[in-house]
Amino acid sequence: GIIWLTGKNGAVWMSDNIYGSSFTQIKSSGFSRISVAPDGVVWAIGSNGTLWKFATDNWIEIAESEMEDVAIAPDGKVWLVKKNGAISFSSDQGKNFTQIEASGFSRISVAPDGVVWAVGSNGVLWKLAAGNRIQTTVRGIGDVAIAPNGLILFAGKNGAIWSSSDDGVTFSQDEHANGIENIAAGRSGAWAVDFNGTLWRKLFSPQY
Repeated sequence: GIIWLTGKNGAVWMSDNIYGSSFTQIKSSGFSRISVAPDGVVWAIGSNGTLWKFATDNWIEIAESEMEDVAIAPDGKVWLVKKNGAISFSSDQGKNFTQIEASGFSRISVAPDGVVWAVGSNGVLWKLAAGNRIQTTVRGIGDVAIAPNGLILFAGKNGAIWSSSDDGVTFSQDEHANGIENIAAGRSGAWAVDFNGTLWRKLFSPQY
């Protein structure tokens, strides 16, 4: 339930509680994207495209470069999107990576069932499952996040937020959200960063 953030200046912050009421800055700099594994290890992309992991208070650089985004699956797999749009994954904590047959992507997230959801550079949302790439009808997406309960959240390039509770078959817009650039989801709710860098939180309704 702890929230990790990267600032526009590349700094990394960790919340002091699950509500995000206060944050502590971690000794680091130059990061752009961040994701946390089930075991608490933090994975981050440097502004220069390098890949790092933070464990036992130490930053360790992984031998990967030209990275764009990172997401950690519930089973611990590390998924990456490269700056050239390719997707790869590691099942051994970043020692080795396998590239899959996919290209043209910019953002990535992994569902509780291990299904990978990826946003194309053109804003199209894709579902990658069982070796198949399935193009959805969702367009104009800038970022995607999957909550532990399976709820799919999209941040549109226009700043709107949409969600789907039926595996992307149908989706509805959050009429109270606008100006959102990045989105993440945890057990208790969704976290979003708007275009000016402000952090927002919305608690999930009881049915989720």
